[in-house]
Amino acid sequence: MTRWQQTLEVARWEFQRFVKWRQQFIGLAVMAVLGVAGGMVGRAIKNSNSEPANVAVVNAERLGFSLPTAADVQWDSTRVWNEQIARDAIDRGDLDGALIVSSASEASVLVRKRSAWTEPLALTLNQARQEAAIASLVATSAERAALFSPIVVTTDFVSEGGAAVAKSTRIAVVAIIGLGLLVLFSGFGTMFIGITSEKTQRVTEQIVAMVPPQVWMDGKIIGLAGAAIAGTMVLALGFLVLGLVGPQLLGMNSLSLPPIVSDYGTLTIIAFSTLLGVAMWFCFMAAIAATIDDPNSSTRSLLLFLPMLPSVLAFMLLAKVETPIAQIFSIFPLTSMSVLPMRLMLTTVPWWETVAAVVLLLLAVWLFRRLAGRIFSAAVLMHGKEPGARELWRWLRASA
Repeated sequence: MTRWQQTLEVARWEFQRFVKWRQQFIGLAVMAVLGVAGGMVGRAIKNSNSEPANVAVVNAERLGFSLPTAADVQWDSTRVWNEQIARDAIDRGDLDGALIVSSASEASVLVRKRSAWTEPLALTLNQARQEAAIASLVATSAERAALFSPIVVTTDFVSEGGAAVAKSTRIAVVAIIGLGLLVLFSGFGTMFIGITSEKTQRVTEQIVAMVPPQVWMDGKIIGLAGAAIAGTMVLALGFLVLGLVGPQLLGMNSLSLPPIVSDYGTLTIIAFSTLLGVAMWFCFMAAIAATIDDPNSSTRSLLLFLPMLPSVLAFMLLAKVETPIAQIFSIFPLTSMSVLPMRLMLTTVPWWETVAAVVLLLLAVWLFRRLAGRIFSAAVLMHGKEPGARELWRWLRASA
């Protein structure tokens, strides 16, 4: 067998070791059922109505405006209330509460127990007071409507083909960043199992004698990354189906697809750069895992959380995609996996930045792949001791 055939054979074995399609689709079906059931429960909760609280008002004339309609509150107008009578009625359970008005700017709510309607009531009263004050200054309803009508701002472009950033596009940005992060984190466990377990198996020496360590490592990276991508895509497909079909079944508005789905060129660049970033970080994780003797006690396991930092950085730059620092991080290979797709979807990126980012990602994949193979070839036969920094450097120089 050629080196490439050996690599694909290792990759196929590792992929089939962790991906069971039957379990994947059973999980997808269970997620769909639970999603629809959860949506129905949420709709039932939303449509449920509780009995409104019976609330008396003491000194209502001091408000200076009519009592507004408040959610979950029914004003008791059966009699003229004073504070003492209202207290007695609340103690007996004849009233749920009383609004005690001290002045036009001060009032208190008297209740027997903590109630959910008291805080929204304060907001409703303040809003009614503001509307009454504006009504006293503005004569007609048309003038009041004009006062509160928002200004409509549209975005036009000098050249044709431009389009403003839709809200669905920003949601898609967050989804893509989250998917890339999910692929990496879902591969942590399989990467540890797939590499650290080799040190405890006596068959390792025989495999190293038959398969070059670099080929073995390449196959593991491809297979384990493929397994993580497959699991994440099944999960993403489930959420997409729930987002598009579930709301329609429940009589709700479904999610709208962002305009970016029709821009196949940009989608191809985003997909390719994301795959390169996943490959780069899997090579990095493989190199770290090859130096770990016991993943349960090694402090080097913390290094596997480094891929989270680019995603956090991308979220921080969502509102600053056109700044120089965003341009730098969209080209820098350790952060471009998350920042470049974000900038491609939210702004216009010069072609040379995209080319530079992809080229640097390819170089980073090749570099980390070589480092992972060299470290694995020396560390896979070590037992009971993790190599130090000097020892790792000697291995890399010896295998160069």
